[in-house]
Amino acid sequence: MLGVFHSHTHSEAYPSPTDVRQAPDPTWHYVLVSLRDVPAVIRSFRIDGDTVASEDIYIEE
Repeated sequence: MLGVFHSHTHSEAYPSPTDVRQAPDPTWHYVLVSLRDVPAVIRSFRIDGDTVASEDIYIEE
């Protein structure tokens, strides 16, 4: 397992308090897709306890 992803339909692509609380592994990548705006926003994070760190992502077509 490398990580998990899910969408936030009405909020920004940032881990919610529930996301942080339920993050089981600090080595995973947590990819969030915000559908609030067009185009959608995709961001990735590492979550270690209460520490949320954004990480760069690259999307190839």
